[in-house]
Amino acid sequence: MRLFLIPPVVLGLGFLQLLAQNALVNVKGTVLDERTGKPLGHEMDMIITAEQTGKKYVVKVNSATGEYLQPLPSGQRYSILFSSYAIYRKTATLEIPPSQKFKELTFNFTVRSLQEGEILADVRAFAAGSAELNTDGRREIERIVGLLRENRQMRVVIEIAQERTAPPPPPPPAPKKKTSTKKTKKGATVQETPPSPPPAVTVNQELYTARVQAVTSLFTDIRDAEIRVQFRPGAEQDFSSAAPNLRILTGPVKSIFEE
Repeated sequence: MRLFLIPPVVLGLGFLQLLAQNALVNVKGTVLDERTGKPLGHEMDMIITAEQTGKKYVVKVNSATGEYLQPLPSGQRYSILFSSYAIYRKTATLEIPPSQKFKELTFNFTVRSLQEGEILADVRAFAAGSAELNTDGRREIERIVGLLRENRQMRVVIEIAQERTAPPPPPPPAPKKKTSTKKTKKGATVQETPPSPPPAVTVNQELYTARVQAVTSLFTDIRDAEIRVQFRPGAEQDFSSAAPNLRILTGPVKSIFEE
């Protein structure tokens, strides 16, 4: 049996060629706010992971210019996670073709900023006089819970409408009482009855508290919920109103580490 030996020089050339195909490439570009087309103005990281090797690169994005720069081995596919308390979580992929020499490639991205007071949900979540969430209310809250799980520093403000108490049933007709008299032109007297005062209508505070508790129970698995989920009374509504009675908005845009 013959043995064929590959000369060391040939092996060395093959190894050098393999290295040359994976030369470093300067990846650069900008990350801008898709709402404004401008830099975000807040700190942000790009967590770049090589899918083949699992190696991670944490890249700082310039908050003033939106620019970033990172050398990466060519010939690989990368996943990118954009991380900041001021944006909605976003992922992207990046494919760098094999390169035999050092060069620069430009890749630009956009992210969606969080803006305080943006309406995320506006739904009729409770029937009149009830603190039980209906199907629409549960579905909307579950969607918001998903957003909070994906965006671990996102805050929300939940407004629950204040329902006024139902008016009491009309009383049975009562006999008229003589309260005062007045003379007519012919001298006859006419009995007068003062108008009844309108029934008192107040906010049903017990119902509001029960609705807050019903909604709170769906956020118990959210990390730092006591900071990130806030409640406040919404507008007053009549008992007969069919308007939305649950509104959820984005809260203050700031890091939970500032607390």
